[in-house]
Amino acid sequence: MKKTISAAMSMAILLSAVSTLPASANLMGNNTVIGSAADAAGGVSEMISEYTFDALGEWKGRGSASAALSDKYAMAGTKSLYVTGRAASWNGAEVALDSSFKAGNSYSFSACVRYDAGAAQTKFHLSLQYTGTDDKAAYDKIASVDVPKDGWVQLANAEYTLPAGATNFILYVETETGSSNFYVDKVQIAAAGTQIDGPKPKFIQLGDPSGDGAITAEDLSIAKKGILTGAFDSDTEKKACDVNYDREVNAADIVWFHKFIMGEETQFPEKVYTEPEQLPMRTISEYTPVCEPNLVMKEPDNSHSEVPGTQYGTITKKQYFSKKANKNKPYNILLPANYDESKQYPVLYLLHGFFENEDRMITKGNGVMYTRQIIGNAIAAGEAEDMIVVVPWIFTHPTKENATSFQDYESSVGYDNFVDDIVDSLMPHIEETYSVKTGRENTAVTGFSMGGRESLRIGMKYPDKFGYVGAICPAPGVEGPWSWSEETAPSLILLTGGTNDDVVGLSTPEGYHNNFNKASTPHIWHVVQGGYHGDNCIHAHIYNFCRFIFKA
Repeated sequence: MKKTISAAMSMAILLSAVSTLPASANLMGNNTVIGSAADAAGGVSEMISEYTFDALGEWKGRGSASAALSDKYAMAGTKSLYVTGRAASWNGAEVALDSSFKAGNSYSFSACVRYDAGAAQTKFHLSLQYTGTDDKAAYDKIASVDVPKDGWVQLANAEYTLPAGATNFILYVETETGSSNFYVDKVQIAAAGTQIDGPKPKFIQLGDPSGDGAITAEDLSIAKKGILTGAFDSDTEKKACDVNYDREVNAADIVWFHKFIMGEETQFPEKVYTEPEQLPMRTISEYTPVCEPNLVMKEPDNSHSEVPGTQYGTITKKQYFSKKANKNKPYNILLPANYDESKQYPVLYLLHGFFENEDRMITKGNGVMYTRQIIGNAIAAGEAEDMIVVVPWIFTHPTKENATSFQDYESSVGYDNFVDDIVDSLMPHIEETYSVKTGRENTAVTGFSMGGRESLRIGMKYPDKFGYVGAICPAPGVEGPWSWSEETAPSLILLTGGTNDDVVGLSTPEGYHNNFNKASTPHIWHVVQGGYHGDNCIHAHIYNFCRFIFKA
């Protein structure tokens, strides 16, 4: 029998005095874990050197890599060191050790690393470069560890001896393979034998939002405050207060707290929250400068090749029912290698141009389309997220079968109708048919020529649904708006134009670029030298765009 609570009783419970309850009640029952986070507390009291990256200091990128401060993740302080632009596994972040570090002496080294894109696990090294007794550069590994994606992991060696007779010590972080971006924080060097604390898992249990290991009046107070103000300090805290696991914190949860502290309830619910706490997307002002330094004018030639031993996605042609056209329409879908329905994937919608169809951007082009290879190689290298790519036939008209002329008004309407069709019909179909992550943080759109015009219009009309927007040699006809509030703007806008485009010219996409500039909207302007209205601009854009999306 389902119990209900009257409004009067609810308010009475919410306002009941905390002082009437016992000071605490020990946790008991099912010890239910609802979330985890890295606890940066701890560490030795005296350090020889310590870097927590509230400032960059003497750290810099190694090889082709760039090193900059980021506030997306932090273990100590408010920032960490973000390493991007890596062309090889040895590219990373480095700092020169000062003259106080002596060859032949032993020290305790520690650094914390994490990454959030690419392979499920990557081996990291805390390494040392030095000049040996033969005056040649030499290298050594101080500590190595396999790091799972999404979470801080410590690289530590409490007894490492600097090579005898060596000079010019450089400490650096690298990976065994791959070139994914990564984060570094809390780099510490102490006396030999010192055990430097690293990340500690902190488990928060149902009913214990304070995380102190007991259900007390403090926890009840947190739940009441969250209900009355409509806000909790974190999503994990809110989940801890949802003791009846109904996805809401309300008076029913307060009743349970009251009974548990009074001893009337003694068991926890058996349900377990398993979904990770997701950080909010970085805004367009925050994320654009992260991506822009990594932009390349053209994709490397080897991005077109299939690498032996690398698995690539599978392309399949399907249909969906278009409400706008009142008929079935075809689309191609590229599922990632080893597509697994037990996992969920972000989705990129890739749109073709005028007089073209669903094959153009994925299987057919002016020459060979390398979309599958470019994206597959980026995923395999850990430079792009596993993703689903949907390439629809975008012409959407209830009576016309296809576009007939650039000057025909109804032909243009057929393309513009797709701005609503993608949201009304295609996206619901994809979400029902495939295992996809939903929400703007997991949805991107870009397109070529007329498809570029429509992708810009889609991003402007539905910024709540598309977090990443691109356009390749976009056709004329986008009217704006050219700005959003910081909270509603996509996290990324990438515009590509070619200097040899003889259809829309460089002037059309450059005009859109200028409109964004006048509106003070951050975006990336990508000019392909020698780029024509076709494959070389498309490939260059896809190479960049697939590496930037789903990471804000």
